Amino acid sequence: MHEYSTLITEFKKISNKKWIKSISKSFGSIGLTFENELKKKPDALFFPDYYGIEIKCTSRYSQYPLYLFTLAFDGPTFPEINRIIELYGYPDKDFNNKKVLFSKVFAHKKTIVNDKYKFQLEVNKSEQKVYLKVYDINNKLIEKKSFVYFDSIYNHLVTKLSKLAIVYASKKKVENCEYYRYYKISLYKLISFDKFIELLTNGTIIVDLIARISKSGADIGRHRNKNLVFSIRKEEIEKLFDKIGEIDLDNKKHAI
Repeated sequence: MHEYSTLITEFKKISNKKWIKSISKSFGSIGLTFENELKKKPDALFFPDYYGIEIKCTSRYSQYPLYLFTLAFDGPTFPEINRIIELYGYPDKDFNNKKVLFSKVFAHKKTIVNDKYKFQLEVNKSEQKVYLKVYDINNKLIEKKSFVYFDSIYNHLVTKLSKLAIVYASKKKVENCEYYRYYKISLYKLISFDKFIELLTNGTIIVDLIARISKSGADIGRHRNKNLVFSIRKEEIEKLFDKIGEIDLDNKKHAI
C-alpha cells in the first residue's frame, strides 16, 4: 500500500478543502481540476498519471463508462483508420466533403454502422491479433483486414493501468460556475492481461471506433482520429481490477 501513500495524503488534503471551483468548462473538468490540485499538468502520455498510478475521476451519479486507453490500428495500412473512414464513413454534417465514423464494436455481437454495414471484433488468440470484421447488412463478410496486435494492447494496458485510482466527486453549480467536492478514492491493481482479453471477448470491455472532425480552434475541419477507445462500466470495474483499499468520507469508510 506504500506505493499509494503520496496520493492518499494529497487526496485527504484536497477533500478537506470541500468545494473547489472548476478550472475548466470542458468535458473532463472534474479530472482536470483534481490534477490541478495535485500540481500536475494535464497530459495525454502513454504512462500513468501520478507516481505510477493512473487516476480516473468521475462524478457521483455519472452513468458514463470508465475510459481506459486509446489505441490505433496496427495495420494493414498506416494510418489504417483513414482507409476505414473512406470505405465505411459518412459525410460530416458541417464539412460535407469529409467523412466521419462513430461506432461501438464488440466481439460477441455485430453492430450496425451507417445503416449499410455491420462491424464485429474477432479476438484471434492463435494470431495474437484483434481484427475488425466488416459485413454487409445481410451478414455477408466484406473484409477482415484491420487489426491490432495483442502486444500493442498489452503495452498500453500494463504500462498505464497496472495501478489505478478512481476519484469520485459531487458537483454543484453556483452563478454558472461548476464546483467539485472530492469525497471518495478507490484503489485497484490490474488482475491480468488474460483477464482483459477475456472481458474483451465477452463484451464487458466497451470499444468505440471514433473518427471525428474538429469544429473549432486551429485544427478546425481536420480529422481528430481517436481510433479505438477502450472503456468499462464502473459497476464492472472489479472484473478487471482487484480492489485494495478505499476512503469514502461521506460514509466514514477508511479501508486502507
